[in-house]
Amino acid sequence: MDTALKGAMDIFWRQGFAATNLPDLLSAMGLTRGSFYKAFTDKETAYLKALDYYDGAIVSSTVDTLTTCQTETASDCLALLFAASKEPERGCFICNAMVEMAPVNIRVATKANHMSARLRDAIQARIAKHHPTLDADRAEESADLILHLYFGHQAMGKSTEASGQWRSKIAHILNESPV
Repeated sequence: MDTALKGAMDIFWRQGFAATNLPDLLSAMGLTRGSFYKAFTDKETAYLKALDYYDGAIVSSTVDTLTTCQTETASDCLALLFAASKEPERGCFICNAMVEMAPVNIRVATKANHMSARLRDAIQARIAKHHPTLDADRAEESADLILHLYFGHQAMGKSTEASGQWRSKIAHILNESPV
């Protein structure tokens, strides 16, 4: 099942929901038509399960990285978010889901919002760890800003060369001294 879900995640992430036809999906998942319908019933269910797989594999890994990061500053740790993308032309599966499917599918919107909240909470926790005296509202605003910058970075990376220097940009947001 993990192999099939990873294949579904990869093809939906690369092509989007609408552009992924059933033969491409079956090929990516390594399933026959009968096995697919027995396990998933339809393309939308496979997409939702692929989002769950992304949440468990990618978002959880990112949250773990932010939680266990051992850096001197929050900006050093948070900059890892921006450097992690190995295939920037794919963008972010959450961003893709938010743009393509969330406006027309409440289940996709709910899943995308849940994953975004998990990332924001991990960013906010990292900020709080490095800046324990920072006002809670300011920490939340900073986390929201960094998350939005991250999503924008992911979206722009699909069509342009990704911007660099994220560590210094994040340090500026958090009023940390440049290293």
